[in-house]
Amino acid sequence: MPPPPQPPRRGGGKGLLIGLIIVLGALMVGGLATGGWLLLRASSDEPPQAATTSATRRKAVASATPTVAAVKLRALTGDQLCAAVPDAYRKTLVTDGKYGGNDASTSVATETEKRAACSWNNSKMDVGSGVLGYRSLKISVEARSSKSQNALDYAKDQFDRDKKSYERRVNVRDGKRIDGKTTGSAFGPLKELTFGDASYSQSSIGRSGLFTTVYVRQGPWLIEISYGGDNRTGDKYPTGDSVREATGKVAELITAEMAKDAAAVKLSGPCAILTTSDIKSAFFPTVEGPSVGGNSGGIQQTSCTWKISEVVKHSPGQEFTARGGTLVIHLTNWGKDGFGSKFQFDRAAKKFDRYNAKGGVGDANIHTDYEVRQNISGLGEKAFAVVSSTYRPNRPEEGTTHEVLVEVLLGDRTLEFTYRGTTTGGGIVGSPGYLAPAFESSVAQSALVRLAKTFVSDLK
Repeated sequence: MPPPPQPPRRGGGKGLLIGLIIVLGALMVGGLATGGWLLLRASSDEPPQAATTSATRRKAVASATPTVAAVKLRALTGDQLCAAVPDAYRKTLVTDGKYGGNDASTSVATETEKRAACSWNNSKMDVGSGVLGYRSLKISVEARSSKSQNALDYAKDQFDRDKKSYERRVNVRDGKRIDGKTTGSAFGPLKELTFGDASYSQSSIGRSGLFTTVYVRQGPWLIEISYGGDNRTGDKYPTGDSVREATGKVAELITAEMAKDAAAVKLSGPCAILTTSDIKSAFFPTVEGPSVGGNSGGIQQTSCTWKISEVVKHSPGQEFTARGGTLVIHLTNWGKDGFGSKFQFDRAAKKFDRYNAKGGVGDANIHTDYEVRQNISGLGEKAFAVVSSTYRPNRPEEGTTHEVLVEVLLGDRTLEFTYRGTTTGGGIVGSPGYLAPAFESSVAQSALVRLAKTFVSDLK
């Protein structure tokens, strides 16, 4: 029997494909766009190779002085958003259980940008009267600014642009399709609401069911709440009124939470183990983060991400580069049943051995080479390190991205520690002794192992 497939890092339910469009008297909106990134595996041969990717090259602007007054952004985490919805009420919308899961993430947490999200889903829950259905509740909050636009102005502009965009996709009015189509997603008219400084909602029937989404602008914050789903038995969809009422109630709770003057965020759990000082001493300043992501489904997962860079003193208009990169810790608790941590650890080791033996993986568009896997002693039950390098054969001018991965087996858990970026060089371009940022695999691996030992020793 072939081994079971390794599940993806992020969980989430999918609704049934919907071909039937239900006529609603007053539709409002669903449809959330989700994003992600591809973590490129990287490596290098000694001596270190210069990295010329945009992720490791920084160019100065004409002036280092902001042109607008900054708007201070309060601390925010995905866990705070989750906690703003009372558990008892949330369970009436999306229940826990074998087919349920929860995600909380803090994808960006800097002085100029903050983004956090929380979601629950259950693909097979009792929605009343013995009817089984899929339900999903998603909350996202963001704020950002730039040198030319503070967070308040950005929120106003983005809110207005989004509203015009959502108005253009309306294709149901007075309960009838107005686009001449009989299939495809149906979007109802926008409905003005009274949450925050400005708000509206829209409903839709689409591939994942009947949803309502509420959009709120509150000061510098853009808030989005989406709730709905479909049914496996009984009526195809929940009622529009029930979905609109639930989404509005959650919007009221989240808007109230974001109106508070929050105290400093106190991290808890695995992402609180390593301090900024730990990371600075292993690598170099400056450190931002962590961004935190988590999933509490059948296989529990937590991701912690830090951005690491070196500050380069420069004058306005000077071109400069800075060494730095991204540190990620991914913790997976496989549990005593199911896939098994030892199986997954050994499977990963064999995978990297296979990749190395076949000369890497990829094609003419993108290719990743893997160095020989190295076993590491004195770290967890078993551990290994892999250095890799990713590049585009048909675009040599884009340079190479380098990465070190340290994988650890610890009881029912596996831990991945990765660093992608550069470790040396940087400064004012053209200055005496200037070297472009470059990657040294031994330096990056040593720093990762040092942090991994601290993390493992303090992990509960």
